[in-house]
Amino acid sequence: MVDRYKDRIKSIDTTLDILEAIRHSGRGNISEISERTGQTKSTVHRHLNTLRDRGYVVKDGNGYAISLKMLRLSSGTLDRHILYSATKSVINDLAEETGESAATAVEENGEAVYLYYNRTDQAIRTDARVGIRLYLHCTGAGKALLAHLPADQVDAIIDDHGLPEKTSNTITDRDTLEEELQKVRNTGIAFDNEERVDGMRGVATPIQNRETGELLGAITVAGPTRRISDDRFRDEIPTLLKDTAKMVEVNITYS
Repeated sequence: MVDRYKDRIKSIDTTLDILEAIRHSGRGNISEISERTGQTKSTVHRHLNTLRDRGYVVKDGNGYAISLKMLRLSSGTLDRHILYSATKSVINDLAEETGESAATAVEENGEAVYLYYNRTDQAIRTDARVGIRLYLHCTGAGKALLAHLPADQVDAIIDDHGLPEKTSNTITDRDTLEEELQKVRNTGIAFDNEERVDGMRGVATPIQNRETGELLGAITVAGPTRRISDDRFRDEIPTLLKDTAKMVEVNITYS
């Protein structure tokens, strides 16, 4: 297998690690960032000085925060995804109708990435948000995506990311996962039965171009097991998602 990491530039890795450490907590001082990244304080200080001079971080009290200039780098990223505009309103409707959280996800670099996310006030708060990156094998949206990717791409994703165990329900066996993905292909519905977060269930369905069969992404609804009973999990929410997906696919295909 090709070593994708041999040509990486360590100083850029360090800069990105620092930015991710700041983003994770919202802000951080040099000591905190040093501890999170494993870099020396002097290294962190030099990188922060450069980032501050370029306007990508700002002083925030005794620490540093990511600046609004970062928005310029990401502006237009969502708009270039056809699913963002095509599903934003239906995700809002799904969240409202189910009383839970709903999201649009796409596959990028072997992970599921949320393009859009919404939740009701009563929905359980988790780490889900726009931009979150999730393993494909242990989420409903991820399985909906995996099931409709070419077999060689699925193999490459598993070789790269593995099948790490997130809960006792996570599928960690390749053959078992393939059986699960075949069910998704047959039914058009993927389930996450406490496979990423204990106490949380998710249901998802893929979004495809009806003329070309191209996989565009997936939509998903998730909530706590105490509210998503077996009937809602296996029947009510899947039906709602499939009906929603049909509407989105028609709009995208023939717009």
